[in-house]
This record gives sequence, C-alpha cells and structure tokens, in this order.
Amino acid sequence: MSEKKPLPVSQYADIKHNIGNGKPTILAFGMSHCYSCIAMSKVFAEVLKEHVKYQIYAIDGQKERQVSRDIYRLKEMPTQIFFDAAGHEVFRHTGAYKKPVLDIILKKYGFV
Repeated sequence: MSEKKPLPVSQYADIKHNIGNGKPTILAFGMSHCYSCIAMSKVFAEVLKEHVKYQIYAIDGQKERQVSRDIYRLKEMPTQIFFDAAGHEVFRHTGAYKKPVLDIILKKYGFV
C-alpha cells in the first residue's frame, strides 16, 4: 500500500488571488512538525485526487505567521478556512478530521 502524501505547501502571496475567483476555495493552515496538520493535509490531498478542480491550498502557518495571525486571526493549527465562490468565509474548523466528515462539510458548503 502506498504512503499518502500531504498537499504541497503554497505561499499565500501566490494563491490569495484565487479566493473569490468563482470557485470555492479552502486554505488549510498547518505546520510541518505538527502530526495533526500533516494528517489533515493528507486528507485534503486525497480529496484533490478525486476532485482535481477544487482549490485547496496548504499554507505553513508558522512560516506565514503574519497571514495566519493578523489576517485570519488563527490561534491553533491545523485550521481550515472554507470560502464560497465569491470569496466569503463560510466555515472554519480547527483540528483534524477524517475524510467522511470532510465529505459532509464539502457537500454542505457547495464544493460537491
């Protein structure tokens, strides 16, 4: 059985223009040394394999401290922020969860 890989980490400056571009977007904030962050990133990578049109980006909340702290007011990681197609935040979750729970959230907020 092959090892699941986490999402590649993006720089916020490179992807922020995608928020509100007509497609729902998820920002997955985490840290490279956090077990729960890595586990959540692997779940999102699995979702992207099934739904290649999704916009899901992993952001290193420690390296991009000003973004995570000052723009999104994050206090804990992992934190996932879900945006609708217009760029409005519709859901925020702190912690990790398994794919079946994520599938329910994606459906509820119009990703599926």
